[in-house]
Amino acid sequence: MGVANTVINDLKEYESILEEHPLVIALFTSPYCAACMGACQRFERVAEKYGHGIKTMVLDTTRTPYIEGVDGTPTLVVYKNALEVKNLKGIGEPQDQENILEAVFKDCVATAPATPV
Repeated sequence: MGVANTVINDLKEYESILEEHPLVIALFTSPYCAACMGACQRFERVAEKYGHGIKTMVLDTTRTPYIEGVDGTPTLVVYKNALEVKNLKGIGEPQDQENILEAVFKDCVATAPATPV
């Protein structure tokens, strides 16, 4: 599906995206967070490699309404059938981030919910 740098205008819109897609991985970033730049680049690389069939989003917390459980950046949140199943604050040390992201994506692909026919 590719990575979308997304602007969410309100919580209802965010919830609608979660309801529409059985598997969503969202990376929350901030322009004031030095660690976010590297995390965003790594996320985009891994999402391009493993994210087929997964809705992936990069969300700027300064332009997104408050999402429960996201109280720092970078934060990676995985949703299956609109339910949060994983929340990683910080996503590890920069040198470990790509491996952590790959593990998350591989796990999601392996346990992806069935898409309605």
